[in-house]
Order: sequence, then C-alpha cells, then structure tokens
Amino acid sequence: MLLRRITQHIKNQNWFAIFIDFLIVVIGVFIGIQVSNWNEHLNEKQRAENYRNRLYQDMTINQSALTNRQESFAKQIEYGLYALESLDEPITQEDAWKIVRAYFQASHVFTISVKRGTYDEIINSGDLALLNNQDLVNALGDFYSFSGFSTIETIPEYRENIRRIIPFQLQRYFHLNCYKVSSSDTHHLLDCPPPDEVSDLTELATSLQANSDIKLDLRYMISNAGVSIDIAKDLKKKISKMLTMISNDTSSDR
Repeated sequence: MLLRRITQHIKNQNWFAIFIDFLIVVIGVFIGIQVSNWNEHLNEKQRAENYRNRLYQDMTINQSALTNRQESFAKQIEYGLYALESLDEPITQEDAWKIVRAYFQASHVFTISVKRGTYDEIINSGDLALLNNQDLVNALGDFYSFSGFSTIETIPEYRENIRRIIPFQLQRYFHLNCYKVSSSDTHHLLDCPPPDEVSDLTELATSLQANSDIKLDLRYMISNAGVSIDIAKDLKKKISKMLTMISNDTSSDR
C-alpha cells in the first residue's frame, strides 16, 4: 500500500508527499529497531537478574555445606586427639571402647562438592558480561578455580590402614550406630555406646596404642582435617563477599 502510494507520488512529481512517505518509512524503521533493542535489553536484564538470584542461592548452599564440613572435621580432630592422648594400656572395657571408637571415627573422609551449575551455564552461554560487575566476575572465577579443593578431597592412608585392623563386624556397628548423614549432607560423628554383645576390647585398644605407624598416619589425618577447616573458612569469606556484591547489584537494578 505504501509502496503503491510512493510510486503514484513519483509519477505525479509530488515531492513533498514523497518526502513525507520517506520520513514515515525512516521513522517506522527507527521505531522498529528501538523496540527490538528495548526488547533485547529487557531480555538481557531479566537473564542477568535470574543469574544473580541463582548464583545467590548456589553460594548460600555452598556456605552452609562448608559450615557443615567444618563441624565434621572438628569432630574428627577431637576423636583423633583423644586416641593419641589416651592411655597406652586401657584398664577398663569402657576405656578400651572409647579408644577404639576414637580411632575409627577419626578415619572418616568428608569431601566438598560445591554447586556450580549456574556458573557453568553462564560461562558456556558467554553471558558473563550480563552480570555487569567485573569484581563479581573475578571473584566467581577465583572461587571456582580454587586449587585447595583437591586438599579437601584427599583420602589419607590412615583410613585404609585402620580399617584393615578393626574387625569388620565392629566397623559395621560404627557405620550403623555411630555415624549419620542428614538430608542436608551433614556428617555427624556420634559418641555411641558399645554393642550389647562385644568381646573384650582391651587387647585391640592396646595394640592400636602400640602401633607407631598407625599413630603417625593418624597425626597426618588430623593435620589434613585442620588444613581443611582453614580452607573452608577462607572459602566462606570469599562467599560472603560475593553474596554482598550480588545483593548490592540486585538492589541497584530495582
């Protein structure tokens, strides 16, 4: 319709009408481009807000997981120190039970798997620029590329060595009655009582206390747990800073 009208105006040499038609076309194209740009900007803003909300949720979960791991490592260290500092020759069955239990409870391994699905999606989509905060981008890269995760995931030889010594049925009892994992993936080491029917444990406890290699392995185990606590503490500081940045960016966009 517009093209037919322009053609007619040209035939009639109606230059003013041609100018008006041309102006209408230019304005229409300009408005179309602006609407398209506005829609794209709105879409990017919504995607950025969605990313920030999900990153905040992921980091909150990671923060909670690190706190839980700190508590588990601290309990592990408590058991390990008890075993190292106990009497070399336990006098009572109760003393022997506490020593054997301490040696076993100190052998647990707690890994940390951080949630990174949102971050990986942002990277794979090439959308880092949408966050519009270079400090946050740098902090995310530093957090997810942190090499210390390998330390937390290390499985010291003590775990295998002590479990070669403690009888299987007793290990099963420890697993079923002295160790619990909650729905939040929190690992609880419990001060459980001995089995109702258990043989004299003084010989086992005494042999463990006399085993210098096991004690050396145990010292390394609790040292590793201590380092893991420090790593978790540093990672939580990084998370706290990122949560603040994300909150500030979310507030400024509203």
